Amino acid sequence: MTKYFARMVGAFLLLAAGGACAQGATASTATPGYKPTVDDWVGVNAAVENYTLGLELHDSARFDKAFWPEATIVAQPEPGKSFTMPYKQAEAGPPKPPPGVPMPKANAIGGDNPPWHLALNHHFEFQSPTRATHYGYFLSVYPDLKTKTTIVGLPGHYEDILEQRKGEWRILQRTTVIGAK
Repeated sequence: MTKYFARMVGAFLLLAAGGACAQGATASTATPGYKPTVDDWVGVNAAVENYTLGLELHDSARFDKAFWPEATIVAQPEPGKSFTMPYKQAEAGPPKPPPGVPMPKANAIGGDNPPWHLALNHHFEFQSPTRATHYGYFLSVYPDLKTKTTIVGLPGHYEDILEQRKGEWRILQRTTVIGAK
């Protein structure tokens, strides 16, 4: 009985040791990811919120705090088409027509009502202490207070690259995709 017990204990120890070795091998071959701090989470959220509030409130200072000076926006208004512009150009909106030429309708649906920009779900991934990505959905709605109707615009999403410099997070590149991929 003692021999049988010793063999069972030995077999159990071998199995346990093998499992521990297998776990250790898996853990040691995996690349450890950066563990963001609370300040990192607050910083990337602040950058994205500065964009949204700057856009909504027409607040250039807040909009500027969302982006690094050399930041770009890649716009994809429909599948297969895209163009890149400095972020400042996106803030300014479409160019004004020459004097005497009527201004085209101000919004994407052909009306005069400014859209409400509804930023939805946000997902952040940190690649390093100074680099992160953001994926977030948005939806534009166009309320008409005169007729008390609201038109829902096309949905879209953002794909951002954020960078931290001297403790501050801002967007380095924003890709705005309208509709589906």
